[in-house]
Amino acid sequence: MASTLSEWKSKSVTVLTCDGRLISGTLRGYDQLQNLVLQKSHEVVYSVDSPPERIELGLFVVRGDNVAVISDGEIGIAKGVGGDDDDDDGGGGIRAEPIGEIAGNR
Repeated sequence: MASTLSEWKSKSVTVLTCDGRLISGTLRGYDQLQNLVLQKSHEVVYSVDSPPERIELGLFVVRGDNVAVISDGEIGIAKGVGGDDDDDDGGGGIRAEPIGEIAGNR
C-alpha cells in the first residue's frame, strides 16, 4: 500500500471511511499507520430525498484505522456534484441511501 500511496502523493484521491463517509481531496501526506492528510478536500453526502451534497472540508486528516478504501481520482458523482446536468438539482438526479458503517468497525 505504501508504494501506491507514494505514487498518489500530490494527486486527487477518494477515501471511503469505515464510518461511511466519502471524502475526496489532494493527498499531501501519509504515514506508516495509513493516516492521510488531504488538501482541498470535500465530502459528498448522499440522501434519498435530495441530491448529493458537497461539503467543503479544506485541509483534512483521516485516521488510518478509519480508512476502508482509497482510490485514485474522484469517483463518479463526487466530482459532478454541483455541476451542469439535465435535472438542475446539482447532482444529475442521483438519489441514494447514505453509505453505512463498514461491518466489523469498532
